[in-house]
Amino acid sequence: MNLPKIALDHIVVIKYTSAVIILLAMILHVGGYTPWNSLLQMVGASGWIYVGYKWNEKAVILNFLPQFAIIIPMLVWMYLL
Repeated sequence: MNLPKIALDHIVVIKYTSAVIILLAMILHVGGYTPWNSLLQMVGASGWIYVGYKWNEKAVILNFLPQFAIIIPMLVWMYLL
């Protein structure tokens, strides 16, 4: 990885912030706070997708990108249909 140090610093901040956000989403999920848990999950997943892109780490992207294809249609089905 040939990124400047400042770029690495902001990526690390996004990585850990996204990890904490996903943990908070899991707490909301267990508490039954839908759709807030799903919305928070997508915020955290967005951060991880960005980190995976910047690190050229396809496994991270493969884990988090499909979550949008799972969460969004289910929220539409639950709340709009």
